[in-house]
Amino acid sequence: MGAVDTMEVFFERLNEGDREGAVALMAESTEMRIHVGDSVQTLRGIERVGGWFLRSDRGLRMIPGGVRDMGNSYEADLLVVRPGAPTQHLDATFRVEAGKITSINFAPR
Repeated sequence: MGAVDTMEVFFERLNEGDREGAVALMAESTEMRIHVGDSVQTLRGIERVGGWFLRSDRGLRMIPGGVRDMGNSYEADLLVVRPGAPTQHLDATFRVEAGKITSINFAPR
């Protein structure tokens, strides 16, 4: 499965509430960088990265737009919707190798 195919399945599962199924598409050694203000937090490993998605607010939706297929990388403008919170736009990059997500980078637009 290529990056676009993997990410389409990831977002479909996540947005249907199947967080465990979405996390199953991540490699054991996946890394995620989250840019907040002037700082960056890096999570390493499936337990930390997957846990971030598993513990997120019920009803979390990530809707990709402006998708760019860059071979092993998938870039998108993500609209993030969480119940009771303002919507947020993120620049997102996902790296996929052998059908597994190996890195995620979220930065505010």
